[in-house]
Amino acid sequence: MGGRTPVQPPGCGEVLDRDLKEVRLIATEFFEARGKLHEARRISEAEAEISATDDEDFETFYGAWEPTLYAATMADDRYFALLIGGPRWDDPYTIILTRDAEAQTFSRLDVRRELRDVRVVPRTDDVGEPSYVTLSLNGDIYVISPKGAEHSVIPGTQAESDDAPEILFSSILPVGDQWLVAGSEGFLRLGKEKSWQDVSPPLETKHPYKVPDWTILGTNRDGDIFIVATQAASTRHFNLYPGHPLYREDMSEEQEFQLQKKLYAEMDSYPRLKTLFTGRPGAWKQQALPDRIARSLPAYSYVSDIESGGNEADYVIGSDGLVMKGNPQAGFTDISSITDREKNFKDGVCWRNEMILATGTELFRFDGHFAKPFAPKVKMRSAPFVLQPSAIFVQNDKLYVFDYGLRYYTFDDQGWNQHDIPKELSQRPFKGGGGKGPP
Repeated sequence: MGGRTPVQPPGCGEVLDRDLKEVRLIATEFFEARGKLHEARRISEAEAEISATDDEDFETFYGAWEPTLYAATMADDRYFALLIGGPRWDDPYTIILTRDAEAQTFSRLDVRRELRDVRVVPRTDDVGEPSYVTLSLNGDIYVISPKGAEHSVIPGTQAESDDAPEILFSSILPVGDQWLVAGSEGFLRLGKEKSWQDVSPPLETKHPYKVPDWTILGTNRDGDIFIVATQAASTRHFNLYPGHPLYREDMSEEQEFQLQKKLYAEMDSYPRLKTLFTGRPGAWKQQALPDRIARSLPAYSYVSDIESGGNEADYVIGSDGLVMKGNPQAGFTDISSITDREKNFKDGVCWRNEMILATGTELFRFDGHFAKPFAPKVKMRSAPFVLQPSAIFVQNDKLYVFDYGLRYYTFDDQGWNQHDIPKELSQRPFKGGGGKGPP
């Protein structure tokens, strides 16, 4: 299968030993970058070289493996992809699950990387099994297709060399036959394999701020891309060191401590700046954000999602109850209620004649001004016994709610249904098998 092994729950056939071997071989070093790092490569079983003992000793070295379903994308009501893991700086590891609901199969790939985003690669005819693209924290790009899987790295990143500057990547978006990739240190580039170009819009960096960290929200129905720049005060202006204007060699430790404390307090007085742009590479337009988002103190506000409604309007969603309505040409207006300012929305979808919003712990129905609680009416079969939405979608008039707790919910005219991800598919190392019945 070129690096992809279908895993069928009981009742749909058993996983053959050959397939289990393939998954185990892929499991740990599936996409270790070797050889020609700049080139996208087809990963074969022969290239995957791992020791099962390494994974079996995992808990001894790092503690219990406690994965969550933290990202998802859907091509349609048949195909979707999930990112499952518990990424930590000392043990980056992610499981990529792709689902064929009609065939009732999952396919699993494991990478020793912390993956940050996953998107559907657009299909020319919207039929057939889709491909997905995902991005690692350090600059690896993985493409999972019906033919197998490919790996490439962004030149000049730590995915290529540990000596490269530290850039923390956040998001990726297919644009034509290229990738638009966003990250820290002003990184917003369009390209593929060896060829990349900076496409960031002009944005002034004033003292004492650092260059922006970029995030890609997504696109609207017309193909306009929504991106956000976040600028924080640079710590280098507030660290007390020899050469700093306030540093003196004859200072006591207590004097140095108190002065450093004062400098950090001054740094915290600068708001974190957010700037929203829409358009396409080379043709960006800045959009206005409410001041509570654009210049936030404390510095925790964010813009998280873009959703196109059936009324040809776009909605921009974020923390502090942010729901803005409009379009890139006319601009956006905040339509949220002051009473919802304590709600931090991370995702939203237009479903039938209303909008469904999600925080990390709740769902809401938004009537155009107020957000009202909207809880799945199901008895949760396993812990955690609370809703923890990680992503929400609408496909074929059905609402899908993916949950950090390794499950997802669907809601339609027949009511709510819970679907559990088979526990074996989140185990490390992978041992084959499946859950009780197809999810």
